[in-house]
Amino acid sequence: MAPDSRPSLIVRAYQIAEEIDTKRCRAEFPGDLASTAPGELFYRRKLASPLSPEADAKGEEGYLYVMDYGVVIFAGYGEAEANAIIERLRPFCQGLIASPAAPAGSQPGEEFRVHSGAQDLTLDYNDIHLPTLTPEALRIVMLYVGQSAALDHYEVILNSMMDETARFSRELERYGRIKSSQKNVQRFIGRILAVRNRIIDNLYIMDAPDITWENEFLDKVDRGMKKTFDVAERFRSLDYQLRETRESLELFAELLQFRKSNMLEWIIIFLILVEVVQIFKWW
Repeated sequence: MAPDSRPSLIVRAYQIAEEIDTKRCRAEFPGDLASTAPGELFYRRKLASPLSPEADAKGEEGYLYVMDYGVVIFAGYGEAEANAIIERLRPFCQGLIASPAAPAGSQPGEEFRVHSGAQDLTLDYNDIHLPTLTPEALRIVMLYVGQSAALDHYEVILNSMMDETARFSRELERYGRIKSSQKNVQRFIGRILAVRNRIIDNLYIMDAPDITWENEFLDKVDRGMKKTFDVAERFRSLDYQLRETRESLELFAELLQFRKSNMLEWIIIFLILVEVVQIFKWW
């Protein structure tokens, strides 16, 4: 097989929103849709594309992967091109994420390099070397770069929640009680459950993509990328931490309920005493 002479591609992933409506995107976004799966759209740059005419004139290759859990992944696109495309995707987004350190106000994500023309498939910390760069192999690479960006996003959210939970613990240690109301604690528990449900619904990453089932090479790419980004372990770690945080907060909520019950008991006792005093006055 002759070496692949195409240059390496830089794959970048950004979390731009909590959700992207891929059904609307598929119907209205002016891209060349190469393939699709539930909640996923994979676009390939074509000649005379309205998305990037300058790059098309140079004959450069580019791919775009849109995920319904709010992540977009670019391969072969520059920052200006990525900004333009993200702006076109905004109408399909829910829960836009703002951050000044990434294109179009998105959250900073992963960056990965894909090289072609190698003798064998090899993976480094931030690179993959392929004998031939095919759209199918690149799609798998982009999938895991995108999943890693989403995991980064949820890890940031979880760290913030754990800091808030630690604040409750410090209050309990210092004052012997939690200053927050039971309603606020229960609302916080609801936020944790919502995040956990989003992770489970959108990032169930234990199964390999369908395109790897009957292709040994793509299966190797899949297993290599999964190991490189350690996505399965990170997924399990997130789920475990969310469950532990929820259980801690449920304990705090029970303590608040106990305090409220005690207060009600004292109020009832006080009212009974007032009634008894009134009875004695009548005597």
